[in-house]
Amino acid sequence: MRDLLACRDDIDRIDNQIIKLLEERMDVANDIAEYKLVHNQSIVDATREHAKLVKLRAQAKDLGLPPSYVSDVFKTIIKNTCAQEQHYIVAKANQSSVVRDTSVAYLGNTGSYSHVASSKYLEGFKGNIRFEGCQTFAQIVGLVESGKCEYGILPVENSSSGSINEVLDVIQTTKASIVGELFVPIDHAILGCKHIDLKEITDIYSHPQPVAQCSKWLKDVLPNATIHYTKATSEAMQLIKEKQDPKHVAIGSHMAASFYDLTPLADNIANNIHNFTRFIVISMNSIIVPENIAAETSLAFSVKKYQPGSLLNVLQEISKHNLNVTKLISRPKINANEDTWEEIFFADIEANASSSAMQDILEDLKPCTNLLKILGCYPNSEHQN
Repeated sequence: MRDLLACRDDIDRIDNQIIKLLEERMDVANDIAEYKLVHNQSIVDATREHAKLVKLRAQAKDLGLPPSYVSDVFKTIIKNTCAQEQHYIVAKANQSSVVRDTSVAYLGNTGSYSHVASSKYLEGFKGNIRFEGCQTFAQIVGLVESGKCEYGILPVENSSSGSINEVLDVIQTTKASIVGELFVPIDHAILGCKHIDLKEITDIYSHPQPVAQCSKWLKDVLPNATIHYTKATSEAMQLIKEKQDPKHVAIGSHMAASFYDLTPLADNIANNIHNFTRFIVISMNSIIVPENIAAETSLAFSVKKYQPGSLLNVLQEISKHNLNVTKLISRPKINANEDTWEEIFFADIEANASSSAMQDILEDLKPCTNLLKILGCYPNSEHQN
């Protein structure tokens, strides 16, 4: 029988080789991205990906490896490679570089879902990143508009609870543009200072919202544990880090555990495990999205209120060009002059703002609207999740 430590040393050595090969693979992916940018080719090649996965599954079977295991690993690699290619192409198209310092404003403290989203969005940058935690959405926008932060991360909607009205209100009047979006899973987990049998847990710390969202699991698995409410999940994680009591745990994001040196003891404990929050990224520097990248354009507009069918007219103009509206919601208009009940509509359209179809729509909508504003055009990230 081999020594356990020797086996672990071998695993570490192999993992280091895998990391170096992934780095080499990513360098080749950047060359592919350069080619696709020059030749205006789509980033995603579904036929190529399918054929590759079929071949890899066959190779896995020949080697005695579970084909589904190898397939899952390479699906993740391919997904992240496509994301890197997109990041590279957008940066090149905008004469920018990921090899530089940058900054981002987000809501909450270290370990909040907004902080996790910020880290995820900027993980492709190869420079120093300054993170600025904020207490309000208005503060985030203010830091971006003043130039103190290059980017701002705002949670705009949740798959369970819907749109976040406060964010819609602040983007009505901002001078910043939406330059990106990302979808972050709400992956509530039980986090402790070290591994322990779940039955030994006596106390749980978290914000009331995650506790409510995990109520079924808590009732089934830890019905006798004492719940302690905190102002934020980040506060709960900090408390557990300081206590160093294995029987005391926090409910927080699995992805945030590393920020507090905590260990996930149970994952996916939410009542709804398919819960995502969509974040938008704002900046004072709008971007050009190349034609070979699927794009989304966000609009804000108001219609002629007392004209029957005014909203229908707007939607029909968009429909004439065979474009898909993925989101349409309304909010009371901020700083409405005379009409207290004036509404502003927000629409997300699957189209590039620079495309001829989108330009025609913008021109055609002028007679139908009192206000028409492009909030931003950015790569569509929905299909990457």
